[in-house]
Amino acid sequence: MKNASFLLLLLAAAADVAVGVSRRASCSSLHIFGARETTAPPGFGTAATVVDLIKRVYPTATTESIMYPAAGGNLYGASVAAGIRAVSAQTNTYFQSCPNSVMVVVGYSQGAQIVDDAFCGGPDGFSLNTTRESISAGVSRKVAAIIMMGNPRNIPGRVGNIGNATVGGFAARPMGYQCPAFANIIRSYCDEADPFCAKGNSSATHQGYGQVYGQDALNFVTQKLATASMSAGDATIRRNDVLLAMTSLVLILVSIFI
Repeated sequence: MKNASFLLLLLAAAADVAVGVSRRASCSSLHIFGARETTAPPGFGTAATVVDLIKRVYPTATTESIMYPAAGGNLYGASVAAGIRAVSAQTNTYFQSCPNSVMVVVGYSQGAQIVDDAFCGGPDGFSLNTTRESISAGVSRKVAAIIMMGNPRNIPGRVGNIGNATVGGFAARPMGYQCPAFANIIRSYCDEADPFCAKGNSSATHQGYGQVYGQDALNFVTQKLATASMSAGDATIRRNDVLLAMTSLVLILVSIFI
C-alpha cells in the first residue's frame, strides 16, 4: 500500500514536470519581434523583409508583431506612446513565459521609433517624457540584436548607424546622443534621400531598406546570436530530451513498484 501511494506521488510529480515542459513547448530558442511602419495594416509591415530573412536561417524561431496603432497625422504622437508601451509589455510578457529564449527586435519607420524609445528612453515630445528605458531588466538581458530601419529618431554619428545620411530625422535625438546600454547590439539604417529619418524626398528610399540592407542586417543578427550562444533548433532538442527523460523515469518507476 505504501509502495502504491509512493508510486502515485511520483507519477503525480512526473506529470507536473511534464505539464511544465509542455507549457514551455511554445518557447523557441529565438523569438523575433517586428514593429511596422505608419499606416501599415496589423502585422510586420515592411519589417517583414528582415524578419523573414532571419526566420529562414533560424527556422525554429517564433515571430510576433508589435500590436499598436501605427497611426499618422494628428494621432502620430499618441500612436508612438502606445507603441512604446506595447514594445515594453509584449517583450516582458514573452520573457515571463520563456525566460531562457533569446530575442531579436526589428522596427521599421514609426516601428523603429517605438523600439528606440522603449529600449533607449526619451524624451520624445509628448509621447515619452522620461529618459529611462521602458523595457524590463529581464528583457534587456535576453535581447541579442535590435534592427532599426528608417528611424525618425536618427542622428548622424550614433553608434550602429549604417547608411549615408548626414542629418537627423523629423524626431531626431539631440546631436551626440548615444544609447550606451544597447549601443553594441543596435544596427540602424538611414540614407540621405529618406524624408523621415533624414531630410530627403524619396519614399522609395524609405521603403527599400530591407532590399538594400537586409543581408547586412541578417549578418549582424547572426553574429550577435552566435555571441549569445544561440543555435537554430537547440530549444526543440532540449525539450525533446527532457520529455524523453521524463518518460523513461516513469517507466522505470512503474517497473520497480508494480
